[in-house]
Amino acid sequence: MNKNLLITCLLSFFVFTSVFGQLTIKGKVLEQNNNIPIAYVNIGVLNSNFGTISNSDGSFTIKIPASHIKENLLFSAIGYEKKSLAISSFANNKENVIYLIEKEIALDEVVISASTRKIKEKHNWLGNRKRNLFVQGQTYVDSVSAGGAMALLIEKKDDIDLKFIDKARLFIAKNTEPQFKVRVRFLEVDKSNSNLPGDDLFNESIVVTSDKKRGWLTFDLSSYNYKINEESFFLVFEWILEDKDRVKLFNGFAEYWKLNPNKIKRVSALVNGKKVFTEEISGVGKTPIILFGDTRTMADRKNYKCYARSSSFAEWERTPDILSAKILMSNKPLSNSVLANDDYDNVMVSDSQEVTIESKIEKWGDAFIENYNIPGMQLSVSSKNNTIFSEGFGYSDVENEKKVNPQTRFRIASVTKPITAAAIIKLASEGKLDLDADVRTYVPSFPEKKHMLTTRQLAGHLGGIRDYFEISIDEVIKNPHFENATEAINVFKNDTLMVKPGNQYLYTSFGYNLLGAAIEGASGQTYLEYMQDNIWKPLLMSNTYGDIADSTMIHKSKFYYPNEAEAEPYDLSYAHASGGLISTTGDLLKFGNELLYGSFFETTFKKKLFETQYTADKKPTNYGFGWYIGKDINGRRIWYHVGQGPSSGAILILYPNDDIVISLLANMPILVDSDDGLPMEVQKLAALIYQN
Repeated sequence: MNKNLLITCLLSFFVFTSVFGQLTIKGKVLEQNNNIPIAYVNIGVLNSNFGTISNSDGSFTIKIPASHIKENLLFSAIGYEKKSLAISSFANNKENVIYLIEKEIALDEVVISASTRKIKEKHNWLGNRKRNLFVQGQTYVDSVSAGGAMALLIEKKDDIDLKFIDKARLFIAKNTEPQFKVRVRFLEVDKSNSNLPGDDLFNESIVVTSDKKRGWLTFDLSSYNYKINEESFFLVFEWILEDKDRVKLFNGFAEYWKLNPNKIKRVSALVNGKKVFTEEISGVGKTPIILFGDTRTMADRKNYKCYARSSSFAEWERTPDILSAKILMSNKPLSNSVLANDDYDNVMVSDSQEVTIESKIEKWGDAFIENYNIPGMQLSVSSKNNTIFSEGFGYSDVENEKKVNPQTRFRIASVTKPITAAAIIKLASEGKLDLDADVRTYVPSFPEKKHMLTTRQLAGHLGGIRDYFEISIDEVIKNPHFENATEAINVFKNDTLMVKPGNQYLYTSFGYNLLGAAIEGASGQTYLEYMQDNIWKPLLMSNTYGDIADSTMIHKSKFYYPNEAEAEPYDLSYAHASGGLISTTGDLLKFGNELLYGSFFETTFKKKLFETQYTADKKPTNYGFGWYIGKDINGRRIWYHVGQGPSSGAILILYPNDDIVISLLANMPILVDSDDGLPMEVQKLAALIYQN
């Protein structure tokens, strides 16, 4: 799928450096009563891009151009009285101390009476629960300004009785840093100023530190008893960066743009009949980045209002990009619903429910499907070759409210690769295929290359074959129908090798498509015929087959893009051997347990599946034949594969020392951060099982 990055940057730095003369103001913001530093104070010139945020120790530096010297510098900290000081009163490059007075706050009393407890709990997620199909989002990066934020208008409409805030969530589209910080705020709708974001509704500065690479970032607010009576308000998320981190990010962008000027373009979109401009950048290489997720469909722009600012006191401007953010609200405080719970380490069950491993797995599944906003999911777990859980969650057909059950069939994407690899070692064990022979021995229609490549190399992503260009989703969903795997290599067979085979690990689905053709050449059957007769049928995998566009096969799930739109049918015949199979978690469980306990595959060759291959310079790839080889968060040995297509997600993980197999399938991408990335939550599920 297309992983191009589209980001919008507002860089007041370039405006600033074009102005002759400047005043550098340095200092520290302290609480007046006790001299305690105040972190993350918004500082800047009203309605300008010249703003910043104080560091965690209260220190700050801000550069003001000569054209603004006669204006005031504002200091605003959540829970403190604002202060406005004349810029001309500050000396250039001298240390200043600014004192803020804490506000006297009269809290609304929250009374939980017997009658309150009797009220039937109601809760609902409000806001934009979607996230974009591609890895794209928003950032506001500047070496001299800070305070960039995005605000999503939350309108209760039919949920006016929901007053208490339980959780807020922000989708992180991409993070390349070890840690980052985000602040959540709730702002009133300023009716005196064109209904733009106004003052803070609450007086707590809530900052979350996270190392999440991609996914929903959760702010647990249930303990604050926040109550909002207004029909509408703004849910706001603010980038929190120390000076040194902001400079690092800015310099990374500046260097990237210098080298890639053709990857910046100015585009426009109509929002309420008004043309809104934004700068889009394709890709950022290794540039450090923290992107807030967004969606950009016409429907989202119609249904939601989103605003952004580039610094602490810059004007809020309507944006065509709708922030991927949501808030869980209830009609009474301290909700303890399953929907409110996403603590995978302490999965909740009701008092009346027996606490069994099955009930814990079920609650884990409820939380997982909500956290990833997945329409439908199937989960199967085995321990010591016995199935201990196999259930469906959510819907296989959202429109018709058809629920997922154990018979529902899903696309398994790249979890196809371990199954194809199993066919390769079966043919090799029977003497029908030489792992170290030129692949052209079995696929003579594959053009001769500068270097020979083998099925062993292809199975370990060492063959030098290219992967998707990753320019457009059309590369995945708009392909002609192919009658067999040998015919399907026409998609890439004439392309030059990326590297000499054996020299470098390069993950490639097309390499596995070539393996599918090799299976055909070695067996004399089409890929799908061979798999049916020699793998799926003997292993009783009766729900596994090649995906077909417009298929009317019974029990097949519908599929959905991350923006929740139903995916149009598309033909995966070009990729049956690498990512084009349909199956169930029950069938994948059978396959996994056969590899752990069965005798269907010859032992010596079966071991090759789980032995790391090596590059020519003897570096381990931690990938065998169709399996990643590694350890989980607790150091347990694992063999696994993940799959992600435009409208599907799949995970198959084996714990050889703990006798556990977990298979998970979804009808929407699970948004794993990389090809070999295993979601932390799934590893916690495994820990839940082996610790019991």
